Amino acid sequence: MVKIILVIATLVGVAQGTLIIKPPKPVEPTTKCQIYWREYAWALEDCVCRIFQNACLLNDESNQREKAGKTPLIPVSENVCKKFIPSKCKLLGWPVVAKFPVPSPCGCNGKPGSLEAKKFRSLCELLKYSAECSRPFISYSKC
Repeated sequence: MVKIILVIATLVGVAQGTLIIKPPKPVEPTTKCQIYWREYAWALEDCVCRIFQNACLLNDESNQREKAGKTPLIPVSENVCKKFIPSKCKLLGWPVVAKFPVPSPCGCNGKPGSLEAKKFRSLCELLKYSAECSRPFISYSKC
């Protein structure tokens, strides 16, 4: 009898918890740009080279920076940008995880593929890797 009461109480508690806790809202896209369209654009971000998947994403990021009171991105050519790749990164820094767009299996430009997550020792290491390997990232977050 006691076991039945405990089971019923547990089930009621779980049901109430499920009803009280609202499911998380779906993540809304932060940009109207097509993240899988490959037409690389290069820019300087605070005198550091950064590659973008396309010009739309570059402009969107630059606008967000300006709204946040930061300096805008400066569009430059690939050759100019590569002169601003950091040669060394400090040993200290917060680890970050970045998401890189992976083309669809057919290789069609603009067709949705997948996102590959890759971990780096610091933001500097991420920017260095991205620019040296011509692999733009879509987003990053601290670990």
